[in-house]
Amino acid sequence: MYVDASEHTAARLTNLGRSLADADWALPTDLPGWSVKDVFAHLAALESELIGEPPPEVALPDGLAHVRNEWGAHMERGIEHRRARDGADIVEEFTRCVTARSAALRAQPPTDPSAPAAHTPGGTAWSWEEFLRNRVIDLWMHEQDIRRAVGQPGGMDTSGARVTLTSFALALPYVLGKRVAPPAGTVAVWDIAGPVPLTVAVRMDENGRATALPEPPADATVRMTMDAETFAILAGGRRPPAAVKVRVEGDADLASRALAAMSITS
Repeated sequence: MYVDASEHTAARLTNLGRSLADADWALPTDLPGWSVKDVFAHLAALESELIGEPPPEVALPDGLAHVRNEWGAHMERGIEHRRARDGADIVEEFTRCVTARSAALRAQPPTDPSAPAAHTPGGTAWSWEEFLRNRVIDLWMHEQDIRRAVGQPGGMDTSGARVTLTSFALALPYVLGKRVAPPAGTVAVWDIAGPVPLTVAVRMDENGRATALPEPPADATVRMTMDAETFAILAGGRRPPAAVKVRVEGDADLASRALAAMSITS
């Protein structure tokens, strides 16, 4: 499933990149400091690393406020290494590396999802299950970053969308229980509309744990309704709640705190 979704999303990214006009490459995205070309350079750099090509030894310029740690510096070096190349060339590198990675996975698929993945970004200790799922999420989220920047919406009804949105939904008990920590008995409901509709109800129990409910109760403490793009933007930490549209019914203060705590990928 994850390999299929990854290949499908990567193909959509290739087609999107090949459709861009010259002026599109410099457009800013929701990711601080990254243009459309930077996002494609990031994707090409990761895919290159994942097929075993050594990451570049590159000195980063001073004053990059969006680079806050070594992980960020690792991501940024791949972009800086491709700074002088044009966007179309970077798209073709991305496509070449994705094709090679997919061929390797098809030829020798992992047999144990819990085993350590062979190559991961920055050597992160992920199992095959985590790695393959996170690859889909990264590809799809960056497809959406580029689409918002260039004004070409799409991809909300794809396998990549399903993997990403359902993965984010599974993290909502953690968001409510650990980050918001409301009183016992609190029930928060997220209603996500669109081609991949989701309704997630989470209840706080007497032991301070948050668990997903099989069905949302009629008397939920708060219900937050949004479309899938808004859900992805908030869960992906792309924009603050004030910059998106969410319909809130019930406890407005709880909704404000829950929406502000939704960033899962940051």
